[in-house]
Amino acid sequence: MKFENGEYIIYQLITGKEIWRGLDLKNLREANLREADLWEADLRGANLRGAYLHGANLGGAELDYYCPPMLLLAYWGDVSDALCLDLMRYDAANHPNPVTFLTWANGGPCPYNNVNVTRSANFTEKKKLIKDDFLSLPVKSAYELAERLIAEKTKRQE
Repeated sequence: MKFENGEYIIYQLITGKEIWRGLDLKNLREANLREADLWEADLRGANLRGAYLHGANLGGAELDYYCPPMLLLAYWGDVSDALCLDLMRYDAANHPNPVTFLTWANGGPCPYNNVNVTRSANFTEKKKLIKDDFLSLPVKSAYELAERLIAEKTKRQE
């Protein structure tokens, strides 16, 4: 059985089968967790940077100690317009030159061209949502955004 890109870790989480001893189950970086049943999985402190979590069932999962900024870096794909706008504001607030987002929305280059930082949240952006007041509106915290992403994009049972 061949597993790639962290899929063997997910297989073990989903099936409960022990495949290899000593695996670091906290390193889920770039793992494809789409539609994964992570019910009651212990994901405390897990590295979810770049992980694809769309449709994952996090019901009962132990996320009590998740790092909100790290969760924002998992790949979330399309999100609602309201959440997308808030995530783009968060990205802009963590960018050395937020004004470049307005330029980008009007046909200019990507704000991350020629800068020494990367995005602060990983989702499909919608530049059509950016209006003139984009930079003057409040920015949500990483925690607020992470909770909204979990509510919108997973099947977590409350």
